[in-house]
Amino acid sequence: MTAVLAIDVGRTGCRAALWRDGEAVPTNTAEGKGTVGLTAPDGAAVAAEAILVVVEPLLKQSGIVTLEAVGLGTPGVFAAEPAARELAERLLSSLPTPSVAIASDAVTSHAGALAGAPGVVLAAGTGAVAAAIGDNGQFHRIDGWGPWLGDEGSGAWLGFAGLRAAMRAADGRGPHTALEQAAETQFGSPEERVAQLYAVDNPARLAAGFAPAVGQAAAAKDAVALALMQAAATALASTVIAGARALAHDVDPIAVAIVGGLTKLGPVLLEPLRAVLQDSGVPLDVRPAQGTALDGARRLARPHHHIHEPLVIRAGK
Repeated sequence: MTAVLAIDVGRTGCRAALWRDGEAVPTNTAEGKGTVGLTAPDGAAVAAEAILVVVEPLLKQSGIVTLEAVGLGTPGVFAAEPAARELAERLLSSLPTPSVAIASDAVTSHAGALAGAPGVVLAAGTGAVAAAIGDNGQFHRIDGWGPWLGDEGSGAWLGFAGLRAAMRAADGRGPHTALEQAAETQFGSPEERVAQLYAVDNPARLAAGFAPAVGQAAAAKDAVALALMQAAATALASTVIAGARALAHDVDPIAVAIVGGLTKLGPVLLEPLRAVLQDSGVPLDVRPAQGTALDGARRLARPHHHIHEPLVIRAGK
């Protein structure tokens, strides 16, 4: 019996799932550590190692000896296409499959969330990026420029904003806010917060860990946190709207799905976000995501005449 293997790997983790022939849901899944990213030195080799640590025990446990195809979503494909091709070839030679397909995680998220249909998918987690893909295959990426130049409204953006508000309150430069005590509880004194942020390799990820505290303070009607949540919602909506406007001549109304870890903040973020989208004047059809990035990777594993095909790198048959 053969199966399709789907993989979603990023800096925070690696997920894999196996779909046997004709099955609607994966029968076996596994998770592990992430990787440094394709743009890093030896990014392809490091990514392949991280993937195989997760996938090889999964295949052994499932009893699968032959894979029909492998689909993979990962950040950095657009910025480091040669590394993406190298990763595809490495997996082709290491896994029992005749075919490996690699795409940006923004593309696999799009393919999963809209089940292969055109539209805009906003992925909001530590970072924030929207993928807008038309029915003719045209692709637009909006934001996703990292915590220093973009990712506006993301978990990192919101966490940094909350920590700045707490620092201003501690100094007397800003209004009192529950975020001051939340920052004290989570990170310690202002001096300790600074030391922690400068000590870690990925301060954006550390800051994103404070986003839930901002959400909780906003849900408790803290005025500063509510203003930050509205600002995040407005920023994320502007990213979606930019993508929708890029597709306005191809799709009407434009399907929109919102995915990612930041959605776990719930109504305190999603309600103002949907309100801004509704008031935008752009014809949008905001709908629940139909699948995940793993579903998208599975969809792209086999070559088809679909809107995502120009964005897929393939190795093998």
